[in-house]
Amino acid sequence: MTRRHLGTLLADLDPAARVTTRRRTPLGISPQDSIGDALVKLTGWAVRNGLTGMLRLLVRYRRTSLALLAGLLLVDRAGWVLPLLALALLVFSALVWRIVSPDSYRRWLGLRLRSWWRRWTRYAPRWGRLMARHNLTVTDTDTEQWPRLLRIRTTAARDSLLVQLRHGQSPDDLEAITTPLAHALRVDDVRIRLHRPGRVWVDVRRRDLLAPTIPALPIPATPDLSRLMIGMRDDGGPWALRLLGTHTLIAGATGAGKGSVLHSILRALAPLIAAGIVEVWGIDPKGGMELYPVRDLFTRYADGSTREMADLLAAGAEFTRDRSAELKTRRVRKLTPTVDAPFVLIVVDEFAFLSAYQPDHKLANDVDSAVQIICSQGRGPGVGLLVAVQDPSKEVVPYRQLFPTRIALRLDEPTQVDMVLGDGARARGARCDEIPSWAHGVGYVKLDGQREPTRVRAAYPTDADIAALARDYPAPLALPLAEPAVPAVPTAAVVDPYLTDDELDPEWREFVRSRTPAGKALR
Repeated sequence: MTRRHLGTLLADLDPAARVTTRRRTPLGISPQDSIGDALVKLTGWAVRNGLTGMLRLLVRYRRTSLALLAGLLLVDRAGWVLPLLALALLVFSALVWRIVSPDSYRRWLGLRLRSWWRRWTRYAPRWGRLMARHNLTVTDTDTEQWPRLLRIRTTAARDSLLVQLRHGQSPDDLEAITTPLAHALRVDDVRIRLHRPGRVWVDVRRRDLLAPTIPALPIPATPDLSRLMIGMRDDGGPWALRLLGTHTLIAGATGAGKGSVLHSILRALAPLIAAGIVEVWGIDPKGGMELYPVRDLFTRYADGSTREMADLLAAGAEFTRDRSAELKTRRVRKLTPTVDAPFVLIVVDEFAFLSAYQPDHKLANDVDSAVQIICSQGRGPGVGLLVAVQDPSKEVVPYRQLFPTRIALRLDEPTQVDMVLGDGARARGARCDEIPSWAHGVGYVKLDGQREPTRVRAAYPTDADIAALARDYPAPLALPLAEPAVPAVPTAAVVDPYLTDDELDPEWREFVRSRTPAGKALR
């Protein structure tokens, strides 16, 4: 057997391959053969091909074949009664398990049965045709091969298909056909996740769990700065945001839900703020329209003049450098927040008013310098920056790479997606420009070092929730509101516009006297 024939035989046993030019076994019937000889040869040919096909099925579907063979052996040894009773007992036990403990049943058995059923009824019968119609096949000599379907995991909202790529294929090849593949499968969305080299997960979203509005989440008793629960992921899991040791950029068009993200973060931080372990500094260039209702949570706050807000950012940069110098003397590389050394989070809403939209170029440069100092040096000493913008262009935030955590809500243009989340983010599924206007708080999160963005939705705290939060969890060191500076009105003092005689030069004094009529006093 030649190497080509061996490769063809091995490919024929692969369920994710098809031999394009098969060498069929000849019948061997000649005109000189009698009818009996022809029937014998035809019977032999059918048996040989039947055995070959059966062997092919046994090798392709090993687990199913072994289970079927075990069942047939049990029936042969014990008859039909005992296997049927055992099957009925198993079904009855599964039903009781589902009624008594639905959560454990779903976790250990229900999802596995559903995954097995969906694999053999929905995906496996048409997988090869799907890959061929979307040009995801490779041809090696006489064999056409497509990505192999290895495993399926099913949840209430989506199916995750583990796929093994063929030689010459990459995850980018599957990402390029996610939209037509979603239409072919009649689902909302298809996304690709890298599992390991050579294998990817194909996430098929059947139902959108993020469509309903998420109410405000309960305030945690012991918040974790590395895992703050502020919403939900599209797979039904909680959206956990890290604040300690990172900086966060939030971008979204008007009405996209940036306020929901900000207030959900403050809600998750509330117990630490009240305990003094976290200090929040607030800057609201919109005059307090967003952050003033939770003013009591802030240790320092500014929403008046741009100079006042720039000075607060400069104070944050100076605080960062001072704390770094202090930790250096103590030989501490990373701060553990305590009451004596709290974690400081600086929140800036609508950052563009302090940078690109600022007519005072010197003030804008001061703001940019302060932000760059905080972003580049604040992670170790426990100073975090949370910035929200509407326009994510380079003119507004030219140092986007300094924010390891980036959140993109609904955006106006497709090019803005890659501006926020990095190159190729939209091709990997982050279609922020296609988020509907009613989906407030829906967006995608890109973490530093993570290839694929994650679809999330922030919870929506109502005005009553925000008012209760500010009332119940005030910052212990909150500074009182600064009264607006009122310029002093000068008193109407009478100032003599004329010089006195003593204030004149001698020459001017003589000149004035010579011109003054006799008997008139010199003013």
